[in-house]
Amino acid sequence: MPNIAKYLLLAMTLFVPAFLQSCIDGDDEDYQAWRDVNDAYINSLNLNEYEKVAPDWAPLNPVYIKWHNDRTLTKDNLVPMSTSTITMKYELEDINGTKIENTYARQDSAYTCKPNQNVIGMWIALTTMHVGDSVTLVIPYSSGYGAEIRSSMKPFTDLIFHMKLKSITAFEKQ
Repeated sequence: MPNIAKYLLLAMTLFVPAFLQSCIDGDDEDYQAWRDVNDAYINSLNLNEYEKVAPDWAPLNPVYIKWHNDRTLTKDNLVPMSTSTITMKYELEDINGTKIENTYARQDSAYTCKPNQNVIGMWIALTTMHVGDSVTLVIPYSSGYGAEIRSSMKPFTDLIFHMKLKSITAFEKQ
């Protein structure tokens, strides 16, 4: 390899990651106030009202669930596994109440997916719920989209779902 190519490769190895990190840090600074507000929201949750759920397989990604139904009535219903196919209804908003998505808006609309095809916070919640459960789910941004910029929301946005697990249309086999 010619010397110029070696030096160019070395320069790219040393300087490009630093440049990219400074771009990422710049975005972080642009949204720091929003991040702080979302952190404060999670810290203000009433843990007498919300259950903190952090399974053994994702101990650093807690979610907060407020149950709206009598769980003794659904305790014998199926719980989806990670690759089960489920159907649910939900409304998604941010901490300011700004509506982001809503499957309740149309009667014939529902969301069908596998729990492991969602952000980790949704995956955790879905594999905790029984068919028929209705919850408010708060997903901290670290268990949601994190610093990712999405067209409908800012980075560092905590996700608040009002949802009901309707059915498991395909249960995974073990």
